[in-house]
Amino acid sequence: MRESILDDLYYGRISPWERRRVRTHEFKEISSQIIAIEEHFRNLLPPEEFEKLEELQELRGQADAIESENLFGYAFSTGALMMIDIFDYEGND
Repeated sequence: MRESILDDLYYGRISPWERRRVRTHEFKEISSQIIAIEEHFRNLLPPEEFEKLEELQELRGQADAIESENLFGYAFSTGALMMIDIFDYEGND
């Protein structure tokens, strides 16, 4: 029989903040394209301009992380509310 997910969480068998990294073919293709474009601009721009581009990438990464965190909270809350509705559902039998 499967143990409770709460037990798994409590005893450290799962860590929600640690998850498998995406390693699909599509992800690898996109990563390769990103690296190629970064290298293009590294060779094209003066070092101080390329640093500004890297700063922009870092800020975008931070904004994406904040958005992902908010989306996770929204999705988790929505799932919890759905479970509450399921357990409260009496049906019209």
